[in-house]
Amino acid sequence: MNEAWRYFLLFFGATLVANILLIRFIALCPFFGVSGSLETSLGMSISVVFVMVMATSVSWVAWNYILEPLGVGEFLYIPAFILIIASLVQFVEMVIKKTSQPLYRAMGIYLPLITTNCAVLAAATESVKPGFFTKLNIAYHYGFIESVVYTLGVAVGFSIVLIIFAAMRERLDLAPVPKFFRGIPIAFITAALFSLAFMGFAGMFGL
Repeated sequence: MNEAWRYFLLFFGATLVANILLIRFIALCPFFGVSGSLETSLGMSISVVFVMVMATSVSWVAWNYILEPLGVGEFLYIPAFILIIASLVQFVEMVIKKTSQPLYRAMGIYLPLITTNCAVLAAATESVKPGFFTKLNIAYHYGFIESVVYTLGVAVGFSIVLIIFAAMRERLDLAPVPKFFRGIPIAFITAALFSLAFMGFAGMFGL
């Protein structure tokens, strides 16, 4: 298989076919918590893309050159990955606080909670241990480039869904929704329909 085509399939599969939010239902807490505002969703998306790609890159190096050679990978990879993610989140939080106070206030508690965003940990774990969560993998452990491509696909898929859903929720706030459906109830119903739409990508390119 052509190398570029294989990378495309890896990226496409992670972005749409096995979307981390709508198909695998990972990280639904920030999905519903942050998607009430389009501006906040954009900020969260950029932060998650950066943290997720960097966390996977550093985690891959830590696994292959530190944890695995020392024979402690199976026991320490989760706390090690969480430590890496937490450090990167602190860095992103400091940058946003310095550069955009309104965005920092709008994201509120959900910015530091990227540390506990299971999507970030899932992407890092899948890149080191393919098949741990999903069938979208090759027959051997991902190389560094494959890990970055896969994680970028996961992060882009997360961002696309979060931003589209935020735009939909802003429209729903203006729609004549019955009172008892307003807020989270209509958000869940919309997300369920959105998830059904994404299931249409299943089977494309044999994925």
